[in-house]
Amino acid sequence: MIPVFENPAEAEKAVKETFSFPPFIMMENASRNLSEKILEVWDQEDADFSSVIFLCGKGNNGADGLACARMLYGKIPVYIYCPELPKTEEGIVQAEMCQKLKIPFLSETQIKKALTDKTCKIICDCIFGTGFHGTIPETWNRILNLSNESNAYRIACDISSGLSFNADLTVTMGTYKTALFSDKAKSVSGNIFVADLGITRELFYKFGVKSEQDQKGNCFLIEEKDISLPFRKEKTGHKGTYGHAVVITGEKSGAAILSAEAAMNFGAGLTTLLQQDFSNLKQFKISPELMISATIPKNCKALQIGSGLGDTSKTSVQNTINTFRTWFLGTKMPACVIDADMFKFEELPCLLKELNKVPEARIVLTPHPKELSLLVNSCLHYNMTTEEALERRIEIGREFTKKYRNITLVMKGANTFIAHKGETYIFQGGAQSLAKGGSGDVLAGMITSLLAQGYSGKDAALTAVYRHGTASSEYGREAYNLTAKKLISLL
Repeated sequence: MIPVFENPAEAEKAVKETFSFPPFIMMENASRNLSEKILEVWDQEDADFSSVIFLCGKGNNGADGLACARMLYGKIPVYIYCPELPKTEEGIVQAEMCQKLKIPFLSETQIKKALTDKTCKIICDCIFGTGFHGTIPETWNRILNLSNESNAYRIACDISSGLSFNADLTVTMGTYKTALFSDKAKSVSGNIFVADLGITRELFYKFGVKSEQDQKGNCFLIEEKDISLPFRKEKTGHKGTYGHAVVITGEKSGAAILSAEAAMNFGAGLTTLLQQDFSNLKQFKISPELMISATIPKNCKALQIGSGLGDTSKTSVQNTINTFRTWFLGTKMPACVIDADMFKFEELPCLLKELNKVPEARIVLTPHPKELSLLVNSCLHYNMTTEEALERRIEIGREFTKKYRNITLVMKGANTFIAHKGETYIFQGGAQSLAKGGSGDVLAGMITSLLAQGYSGKDAALTAVYRHGTASSEYGREAYNLTAKKLISLL
């Protein structure tokens, strides 16, 4: 797993102090990496335009841009727009060096003309870094808008300024930052490249992570090596070896059927649809590979509830929830996935409190953003909008899973965040082709399948989320015809 930092400045400080780095060394290395990436783009891009423009703010992000312009000056044509010279110690030195080299500094009129005339090949955004908060000044807003309308290749230094610069490439310094993985950041960051700061990334992580742990907790990017697909390695295994996954059907049984088919295709030895009196199963053609039962099978290893369940205020649905509750509280080492309509259930906080007390329980919740806001408002007594919940998933996940230690929280979005016992795991590989009804039901079924096969809540979530996302990318990130059934066929 790759560490991701919420406060990269503190991590850099810890590394500098540990290895006695002079203040300017990290900036020089950051700028050198940025210059190398710019030269790569310069050689690859076929545009006729013949200059690189650096948009530099007054902080150290702007100082990185000034240092990079200095390194490139004489190799390719560079121009700087820096309406207010840097105020930081390192920035003042970098600006002075650029001025003595006589690198052209553009006026506001000149930068607007250059961007409007589309005469630059590369625009490098070095205005605001990850520490920026607040509203972008209107003067910079106009420049950013003109940059986004330009035909130039756009590179962000560390992060897109205020998440308003539509970068083709982001060169982030030292390590990944959590600010790069919000849904908004995903739409403006382009490809992300981590630049070394004069020390191996492994050493940076080692000392930086300790600093981060001391403050809040750990956050990681999920890699392929972190997952374990349910391959059949046991030569003498039989269907019972690989668990029995059960999915409760409801008023919209199509969702449960998709979940069950996903569970079956993701390795469960047996898969059953638990039919309710109010289920509409009869209107569907159901695969003969799926079993149907009116009661929970005795050998059930994992139970899924919520997908297409229906109005949880109805007596019939509440009776179903009580059946689920009774099974869970009376089962040794129970496992479940709670999804979709269950997040509308008013008694969910009380239910989760009960379930969480069961020894060795494995519970996975899979809310989308709106459902996440319902969950945290009821269980953590917040008053969050959907948008706020989406932007605060690390904070939410950390607090929620510290309170409910047996629960793994999968928070869906353009990037998916998985919280487990105070730690956060981020999957950034999901494709926009997943934006289709039924995709979430497939994911819930995949997790249920892995729980039935004996996975921990954390490992089931990591593996299912990763495979769910990579399958969509294999089909086509921009594909508009990816359906839940097609997704299941890729598993």
